[in-house]
Amino acid sequence: MSVIPLVKEKTWIRLGSGIYAYVFNVISETKLSIGYYQNNRTAVKENVLWSDNQWEFESSGPSGSYLRGADEAIVKRGPLV
Repeated sequence: MSVIPLVKEKTWIRLGSGIYAYVFNVISETKLSIGYYQNNRTAVKENVLWSDNQWEFESSGPSGSYLRGADEAIVKRGPLV
């Protein structure tokens, strides 16, 4: 069993696929609501789950919603790495 990392809202994580994502809400220890920049064009909000030692999208198909305003700007700006 893997150790689930402690994640806080308003921080950045990296998904197993390598995508950086901004944490909007911690729904549970193993589920987050995140925002990410899809294809360098669109800011999207979606849920991720902790699975096999990494964060993965909850759904394999389209399931997110577009971000607007301040939330969109945060995601487009990206993490300071």
